[in-house]
Amino acid sequence: MPISKKQLIHYSLYFLAALLVALALLWYFQQQGFIKVFPTSQEREIKKVLEIDESDFTPANGLSPEVFQERIQLLYKLRQDVLADPENAQPWFVFGNAKEFLNDHEGAIAAWKKTLEFQPQNFVAAANIATNYQYFLRDFEQAEFYYYEALSGSKAYTPAYQGLADLYQYSMPERKELFEPLLQDAAVNDPKNAIPYYVSLVEFFAEEGDLTKAREYLQSVEEQKPDSAAQLRENYPEL
Repeated sequence: MPISKKQLIHYSLYFLAALLVALALLWYFQQQGFIKVFPTSQEREIKKVLEIDESDFTPANGLSPEVFQERIQLLYKLRQDVLADPENAQPWFVFGNAKEFLNDHEGAIAAWKKTLEFQPQNFVAAANIATNYQYFLRDFEQAEFYYYEALSGSKAYTPAYQGLADLYQYSMPERKELFEPLLQDAAVNDPKNAIPYYVSLVEFFAEEGDLTKAREYLQSVEEQKPDSAAQLRENYPEL
């Protein structure tokens, strides 16, 4: 006996309802930890971060095609290292470094963010993210945020102070009033580099035309490194 159109619609609806119930049950049992059917949101995120699109890569100037291809092949191996232990911060960090070498800056940042997820105090990863935002992606707000994340992990981390100094002096001139307190903190927290910070302050205020401030910091340089002070006077005769 042939099936009528109405019966076919009913059968289709019954089948669809049964399918939805089955999917709901599978999802429930997966949520309870009894079975594993659907990828979790974390697994989907990991898959996305670990994607390798060779069209995103460009060789550094002077890098031979052979070495370039070797580094691409290395990236595939490093991906397997991450997959072998996806909650270990170190393989993510190395994978990010490899992507940066291939000039995939967005991919590198995504990997380093996974590093921070599992190792929040990794100040090197945070500073790497900031540097790539600042100099390659030109997202200065994000660069500033991650430089301070780096300093929250290590108050004496020189590259973070240097990056922020460049950021406030050149990339975010609307925040240049932060340049002085930043380098004052840097000189206290990173004392082995105090003289370069004071030199930067002399140069900054000399170029801003604030000779009073420039001479104030020049005195600090004079007390600790007279030859650097002499060089500053030569470069800025008005001092």
